[in-house]
This record gives sequence, structure tokens and C-alpha cells, in this order.
Amino acid sequence: MSHSRFHQARAHGKVLLFTLLISWSFPIGSALTAALDPLVVTWVRYLLAALCFVVLLAGQRKLVQPSWRDLGRYTLISLPALCYFVAMFVALKETSALDASALYTTVPLISALASMLIMRRPISLLMGVALLGGMVGAALIIFRGDLAEVASLSLTPSNRLYLLGCVAMALNPILVKRYYRGESFVHLTCWTLICASVLLTLVTAPRLLAIDWLSISLPLWLGMGYLALFATALSFFLFQQGSVALQPEQVSAYTYLIPVLVLLCDQLLGALAPWQQVGWGVAGVLVTMGVMVCAPSVGGHRRGTLAR
Repeated sequence: MSHSRFHQARAHGKVLLFTLLISWSFPIGSALTAALDPLVVTWVRYLLAALCFVVLLAGQRKLVQPSWRDLGRYTLISLPALCYFVAMFVALKETSALDASALYTTVPLISALASMLIMRRPISLLMGVALLGGMVGAALIIFRGDLAEVASLSLTPSNRLYLLGCVAMALNPILVKRYYRGESFVHLTCWTLICASVLLTLVTAPRLLAIDWLSISLPLWLGMGYLALFATALSFFLFQQGSVALQPEQVSAYTYLIPVLVLLCDQLLGALAPWQQVGWGVAGVLVTMGVMVCAPSVGGHRRGTLAR
């Protein structure tokens, strides 16, 4: 395997691990938001994740305050995921989980179209077919093999808000790739999380003051600890590395694996997974991912930075 192919394989592996960590956050996040304000949970996960990187950099004596221009750049990088989570939590008050899952499958396709418009890079026919195939496969899983259920999806105000959140999430790998300037990924992730935490604090301050923090049980703290350490700190670190090396639509395409991984997580937790109903969908997603992994990626001279 050549040096560039090795780094490409590592990048795909990191995005795959990111996807696995995010998949486990669904059942954990569902349990947490049933007991706590979702925006408060999001604030805690961002704050704890940022503190992890602050301690890491401080221990290495590499915690350096960025310039105001760099802080603006890190804030821009943090905005897509932050906007997505806010839109999701607001929309889920009225939007069903089924509608949200179906709308989220549009993220890779939106990312590909945005990449064409912003980065002026055409999408190959093979990549376009794979994106559509993955979208259909994911929909087959979500709707348990019956695509006729797609007709029941309506663009209510809540669904439109969530769809805007999906557009923001689709821009995530594009902004990381566009505004990365060769700094350490630990430094990049740290200050991205800090900027997001500051913005969240401004939004959630009244709710934070209303929470009885001493009444939160140990299992809830452990759940938030997982979200902070693995589904935020580690996953953001992996995502940003993968976004620099791979095409935006390749990174976003791993979204299609989330329904499969969630089914596996549910089965490990004791639930019965409807594999007979979703078999064709799982097969379609796996074929899509095979095409995505084998497709040539444009990483430019920054590929070598993944070795850091």
C-alpha cells in the first residue's frame, strides 16, 4: 500500500470509528433527554469535552490562545454541528423520530451538492449513484422495508426546521476542510469545542440556573460522561481529521451506516432487530460504503498532516 493510500485508509477508519461512537450516543442520548433538558445535556457534553482538551494541551504546555481571527475561524467550524443539535432538539418537540431519521438521510446528498457549489468540484456519476443508493438503503432500514411509508412524511414547520439543521450538518465537513490551516488537530478540536461551549452558554444560561445539579443521578452523569468523552471529544477529533483528508460527500456518506449500527446497538442491549425487514436496506448501505471507500479522494497536500 502506498503512503497516500495508507493515509486514506486511516482517514476512512477514523470516520468509521466516529460513526460507531455517534451510533452509541442515540440510545444513551434518548435516555438522558427523557430526564433532562436536551439543551442542558448538549451544553454539558460540549463543556466537558472542551475541558478534556484544555487539560490535555495544558499538560503538554501547548495551550496557546489563538488570535481573534483564528477564534472566528474556529467559531465558523463549530457552527454547523451546533446549529444541527439546536434545530434537532427544538424540532423533536413535535417531529417524530421516524421523520427525523428519514430527513437525516439527505445529509450526504446535500453535502455533495454544497461541495459542487462551494468548492467547485464536480461529483462523478459513480459517486452520485452511490449517494442515491445509500439514501434509498437507509430509508429501507428506517421504514422497515416499506418505502411506501415515505409518502407519510410531510414538511411541517418542525420538519422544515430540522431539515435546515440537516443542511447545516451537511456543511460541517466542507467548513472543516475549507478553514483548516495546518494546525494540530488537538488544538483545532480544543478551540472549536471552546467556541461552541461559549455560544451554548449564552443560549442556555437561564436553563442552567434552573437545574438542580445535585439531584442528577450517577447513571445520568455517566451517560453525559460518555457523550462528552466519546461522542463529542473523541468523535470531533476523528471527524475533523477525516474531513481534511476525504471528500465531504465521503465523510457524510458514513451517515448511512448509522441506522445499521443503531440496530446492532439495540440488539446488544436486548432488543429484537427486524433484520428480515431491513435486509435489502442493509445490503444497499454496505454496497454504498464499499463504493465510497474505493472511490478516489482528493486530499491535496494536507493528507500528510493526518500522521500528526
